[in-house]
Amino acid sequence: KFRPRSPKWEAAFVVTLSLLFCIHGQLDNLGFISIDCGYITRPSYPDFKTNLTYVADVGFTNTGFIHTVDVGNLQRDLAQRYTTVRYFPNGTRNCYTLKQLTRGGKYLVRATFGYGNYDAFNSPPAFDLYLGANYWVKVNITNSSRAYVHETIAVSPSEFLQVCLVNTGSGTPFISGLDLRPMWHNVAQSLVLLSFFRETVSFGFNRFHFGTDEHHIRYPVDRYDRFWQRYEDIPGWEDVPDKINGTVKSPQNDTYGAPSDLMRSASTAVNASRMDLPWSSDASMDVGIGPEYIVVLYFAEVQAISDNLLRQFLVSVDNTPLAAAFSPRHMLADVFSGTVLGSDQHSISLITTIISDLPPLISAMEIFLGRTLNESSTGSSDAIAMMTIQTKYSVKRNWEGDPCAPEAFVWDGLSCIHTSIGDIQYNPRGLHRITALNLSFSELIGDIDASFGQLLLLRHLDLSYNNLSGSIPDFLGQMPLLTFLDLSSNNLSGTVPTSLQEKSDSGQMILKFVLVSHIFLMEETHYISYYL
Repeated sequence: KFRPRSPKWEAAFVVTLSLLFCIHGQLDNLGFISIDCGYITRPSYPDFKTNLTYVADVGFTNTGFIHTVDVGNLQRDLAQRYTTVRYFPNGTRNCYTLKQLTRGGKYLVRATFGYGNYDAFNSPPAFDLYLGANYWVKVNITNSSRAYVHETIAVSPSEFLQVCLVNTGSGTPFISGLDLRPMWHNVAQSLVLLSFFRETVSFGFNRFHFGTDEHHIRYPVDRYDRFWQRYEDIPGWEDVPDKINGTVKSPQNDTYGAPSDLMRSASTAVNASRMDLPWSSDASMDVGIGPEYIVVLYFAEVQAISDNLLRQFLVSVDNTPLAAAFSPRHMLADVFSGTVLGSDQHSISLITTIISDLPPLISAMEIFLGRTLNESSTGSSDAIAMMTIQTKYSVKRNWEGDPCAPEAFVWDGLSCIHTSIGDIQYNPRGLHRITALNLSFSELIGDIDASFGQLLLLRHLDLSYNNLSGSIPDFLGQMPLLTFLDLSSNNLSGTVPTSLQEKSDSGQMILKFVLVSHIFLMEETHYISYYL
C-alpha cells in the first residue's frame, strides 16, 4: 500500500538537511550538477561507475515528497538514483532551480525517470517537462519497469535554469535524477535528444556507439558526460577488425569533442556494400507538427588496411547526400550533420562507391529534435528578486518556475508586460517584466526586503494586511515607476522617508499606510500615526 511521508516529518527533516546541505544548488568543481532526487541518506555520494558526486535535491526544490522505489520493479543495472523519487501531488507546476550558471552558456540537461510502481497504484503517469518558460518534452511512462531518460541542449538566458514538471491531469509527476553539464554546441534553438526505443537496447534516447560489447560510454571517457549506449544487434554487422592501436584525434576547430574510445567503437558490414539505420520518433514523444531533426554522424578509419585498399562510401539521410565519395581519415574523427523534416520513418544509409574495396563503417550517431524557443522568459533581475522574496517570506502560492511565463502559469499576485528592452543576445524575443505585485494577506513577517527595490518597472506594490515590521526603507521612494504603495495594516514604525513624502505631496504616488511608533514614557504608551 502506498504510504506517503508525513508532511510534518518531512518538513522538519528538510530543515535539518538544508543546514547540512547548504552547498547544494550550485556547480561542483567540474562545473557539473548531479542530483539524486528524493535521496536523503547523506548530503552526497560518489557514483560507483563514473565517480561523479551525486547530491540530494534539498536546496534545488522546495516542494514535493520523497519515496523509495523497489529496484526489483525496474530494469536491471540502473544507477543508485533510480532507487528514490520525488513526486509532486500538489500544484500544477513544480520546479528545480540550477544556479551559478554562465549567462549565455550552453548546457546539457538530463532528467531521468524510473516509476517502478513506487506508489503501488500500478498507474504510470504522463506529464510535461519544461526548461524555464519553454516546453521541453512530454514524459510518457508506458512501461513501469523501464527507465526513461530525456536530454536537451540549450542556452541559459540567465545565471540559473529551472526544470519544471507540469501536471497535465494524467497522473502525479515524479523524477529520479537531474543532471546539468556544460557543453560545446553553438545552438540557436533547443536540441532535444530523440526518444526512440529499439528492441535490444536499454534506453530510448538516440545516442549510440557502434561497438559490439554492451558497455556504455560516459564520464570520464566523455568529458561532457554524454551517455552513449550500444546500438541494437544487426545481423551482418561486426566490430571493425584489425584495429589500430593508438588514439583517435579530433581535428582543429572541432566542436563535438568525441572521445577516442567512442571513435574506436566502430562497426562495419560483413560481405555487404551498405549499412542502413532506420529511425523515427517514439510514439510516446510529442514532436509537434512538421518536426525538424538534426542527425549527427561520427566516422574514423580505425582499421589497419594496406595502402592499395580503399574504403569509400556515400553518406545520406532519406536519400539526401551528406557526403559523397567519403573516405574516413586515418585515426582522425570526421563528423557530419544534417537536417531532416517530417515525422515519418527516416533512414540513414552508408553505401559503398563502385571503386571501394572495403565496406562502410560508423563509430557513433546522435539524433536530436530541434525546438524553437518561442516563449520569452522573465528578466533575470526581476526573476531573482521574486525568488528572493519567495524564500525570505516563504510565500505559499503557485510560485514555481518563471514568474511571468508561460501565461498559463503566471505567479499569483503578479502583473507582467512583454518588452523588447533587454539583452538581445540572450533573449532575442524580448523579456517579461513585472509591473504590479499584490502580496496583501500573505502572512509576510519581518522587514521589507531590499529585493522589492530590484523590480525596476514596478508601478503597483500592495503589502497590506501582513506582519511587516521595522522602518519603511528609503529605496521604495527611489523606485522610478512606482505610483501606488499600500503598506497599511502592518507593524511598521519610524518616520516617513523624505523620498516617499515628496512623491506623495507632488501627486506622483498614492500612498496607503499607518505608521505606529511606540514611545515609552512614564509607563504610558503614546501612538504617533501618519495617514497619507
